Amino acid sequence: MTVNSDERYGDPHSSAHPVTPTSVRDREDIDGIRLWLPLIFGATAYVSLLASGNHLLNDSDVYWHIAVGQWMLDHRAVPHADPFSFTMYGAPWITSEWLSEILYLGAFKAAGWAGPVILAAASIAAAFVLLTRLLLKTLPNIPVMILVGAAMAMTAAHSLARPHVLVFPLLVLWGHAIVRAAEERGAPSVAYLPVIWLWANLHGSFTLGLALIAPFALEAVVVSEKSARVAVAVQWLCFTLLAVGAACITPYGFKSFIVTFRILGLGSILSTISEWQPLDFASLGIVQVCLLAGIGYVLYSGFRLSPLRILVVLAIVHETLAHRRYVDVLGLFGPLVVAGPLAKHLSYHPPQREPSLTAGMRAAFVAAVAALLGATCVAERVAGFAPQSTPLAALERARQANVGRILNDYEFGGFLIRSDIPTFIDSRAELFGAEFITRYQQAVSLNDSSDFVRMLDQYQIGATLLSPKTPAVGLLDRMEGWQRIYGDSVAVVHIRRAEAGASKP
Repeated sequence: MTVNSDERYGDPHSSAHPVTPTSVRDREDIDGIRLWLPLIFGATAYVSLLASGNHLLNDSDVYWHIAVGQWMLDHRAVPHADPFSFTMYGAPWITSEWLSEILYLGAFKAAGWAGPVILAAASIAAAFVLLTRLLLKTLPNIPVMILVGAAMAMTAAHSLARPHVLVFPLLVLWGHAIVRAAEERGAPSVAYLPVIWLWANLHGSFTLGLALIAPFALEAVVVSEKSARVAVAVQWLCFTLLAVGAACITPYGFKSFIVTFRILGLGSILSTISEWQPLDFASLGIVQVCLLAGIGYVLYSGFRLSPLRILVVLAIVHETLAHRRYVDVLGLFGPLVVAGPLAKHLSYHPPQREPSLTAGMRAAFVAAVAALLGATCVAERVAGFAPQSTPLAALERARQANVGRILNDYEFGGFLIRSDIPTFIDSRAELFGAEFITRYQQAVSLNDSSDFVRMLDQYQIGATLLSPKTPAVGLLDRMEGWQRIYGDSVAVVHIRRAEAGASKP
């Protein structure tokens, strides 16, 4: 016995299923839930991020992004050469995240460290509001709850007060635009061009947004009638050219694209940078659970995708396994790719009309938003947001010794930039390049201890600021001419003995 899809979802307009007071009441309950789901997911994400706000600051990059914003404010310009290191000072360098850095600086000036936390949390929450709202246009409540819940869980580890989270809502909007256009056998509206323009000024991942056009343009052409394929292809080509043009409207023009190619050009060295490392399957994490659950559902239910969408999903999964930072794309864009085919698999037909807000619902929405604003004010005043595990005490001790140039740990680079200390190295990997980063890592890990010693002399290093776990710390403890003057669980400071003698009263 087959079940009519209208019967399954209780469509009150279906002639096959008589309308009863109960079915109308059930539909009203479902409509009410659909109205509340975006706010529920957005509020849950926002409040949970505020509650664990220091997690959002658990990345040293937040320091240098704010420092770059201050540099731009002071100079009334965007940088074209490195002003922050002594090893690469003056080398060509641009920041494709300039607008994010201005926004984070403004948030920091307005509310201290609570500012970047609130800004990042609001952007992440907005992305989940949008994702929920857009998925509800295609899918019933339960699948939407599962997909959005999985997206929230997977992206949690990479939710940091950094520029990439400010483009989460744009990724959702852009992804929905190109997927929906392909399903409707046309090209996206030019009204979406400001999305890629804003994305290009907020974060360098806009090139991914442009790359996502290709498979869905091809899908739109393939599924169109033969007589319409040329016209559809021309529409997508025009949209693509306009999108590339919009992405070039930045202070750097086409140079913004170069950053992506420089990063990808680092090759195998990327796997040594934390967010570019592959997922660790030694233990069962939330991303692995979600992937395995998805595979299990497909095997059990017989859910199918078109060949092109299979390739898209496999490409996203591969990138996520190879580079953990792509978990954001899997969580926020993946559901949009599968939503349409999943609705057909479930034989689900979305309601013909959008549910309307009652007066009581409007009042409840206003009260909920007011409660979120109140939670924001309370968090800003009492939470005491601040980055954790910083080498503040170690750097202060090094400053007291008046040591000159500092060879720093990779993770301490952002903190030094924010402290107006020229860095030996920092996380702007595209600036330092694969050769320099490889040499640094080989030296401080003592895979080439002789080069570490040469490096100290070559760059006229007066002090080192390294993590206690760094192998070079042990060598410095035993080296003649070097003296440990400070150590804690975060950082260890060594200075040249000549420097130590000069610093004594």
